[in-house]
Order: sequence, then structure tokens, then C-alpha cells
Amino acid sequence: MLIERLRSAEYRRAAADAQAAQAVRDKLEGLSERTRTLAGLYSLRDTARDGADLAAATMLSAHLREIGRAARAQADTARAEAEVRFAELARAERRRQRSSEDRRDMAALLLAEQERREAGVPIRSIATAEPEAGTLLD
Repeated sequence: MLIERLRSAEYRRAAADAQAAQAVRDKLEGLSERTRTLAGLYSLRDTARDGADLAAATMLSAHLREIGRAARAQADTARAEAEVRFAELARAERRRQRSSEDRRDMAALLLAEQERREAGVPIRSIATAEPEAGTLLD
């Protein structure tokens, strides 16, 4: 039962980590998209009154594109991190299920042993008994 609680806590922690990694990824992808859009709008603007206005708009557009590229690279890194966290979540879920199954199996074995004792069926000693074909001891 203790291992099951431990696995459940591990699962909850992995789920929170995966959710946080996904949130970071979503924010960075949104930032990248917004800066790309803004850079495109500035590059299409045709309101420059002179060369200085045109140069400033071009420079701003170039800087926005660079910010967009940096945000995209960070979003890619965040995507990889989110994938790692979701893989950890899947492993934690499998461990949690396995511990639950182990507990159910152990309970079934103990119940079967108790029923054999109550029915008066002798229980073999593992130390002296030879394993039979098809048993769990093979």
C-alpha cells in the first residue's frame, strides 16, 4: 500500500511537470507567432516619409524577425522538454498501474492461502518442495 501511495505521488508530480512544460511551450510558440506576424506587418508598412523612416521600419522588422526566430528556437527546446516530461508521465503511470496490479495479485494469493487453510488443505513448504511444472516457481 505504501508503494502504491508513492507511485501515485510520483504520478501526480510527473503530471504537474508535464503540464508546466506544455504551458511554457505554448507561451513560446505564441510569442514566436506574434513576433513573426508583427515583423511581417512592419515590413509591409508603406508609410515611410523618408529614408530614415524606411530604415527604422526595416530595422524594427529585422529585430522582430530575430526575436521570432529566438522564440521559435526556445519553443522547439520547450517542445522537446515537454515530450520528455510526457514520457516520464507515461512511465510513472505504468509504474503506478503495476504497483496496483501487484497489490491485487498479492491480495488474491493471500486470500487463496487463507481459503486453503480454512479448507484444511496442507500448505507445502517452499524450502522442501520440488517445483512442479506449470507453477509460478518455474
